[in-house]
Amino acid sequence: MKTDQCAGPLRDGFVVRNLDGSAKADGQADHAIERICRRAGLPVRYWHTLRHSYGPHAALFGVNPWRLQAWLGHKRIDETMLYVHVAEDHRSELPEAIVAAGRNESDPDRRILCMLGAHGSGFVQFTQKPMITSS
Repeated sequence: MKTDQCAGPLRDGFVVRNLDGSAKADGQADHAIERICRRAGLPVRYWHTLRHSYGPHAALFGVNPWRLQAWLGHKRIDETMLYVHVAEDHRSELPEAIVAAGRNESDPDRRILCMLGAHGSGFVQFTQKPMITSS
């Protein structure tokens, strides 16, 4: 675990995992995410919907497509480019709070994580409707 100035600790590995650290099956991950959303008083969004929201936002914030491919675990770059094209179609000026969140970070990956964290905080609003897609 590493300490991060913008988002607290950064963890490697799975977002939701079993007690032994292994990956949860898709259904188990959905159940865990549902429980987290309900306890936090948030609308329930399942794993795949969150993934489809994360991909375009990461592309919008400037993640290299090949890096995004690795983060999303795609075997082919054309799968990842779907997210990049969605981001390009919805491009708008980034709010200053998001830009400021990543300004002091020199590592490109960590800068994106800072920016995504600022967007996910709920304090930053885009001028266009959010790019949440569902499948």
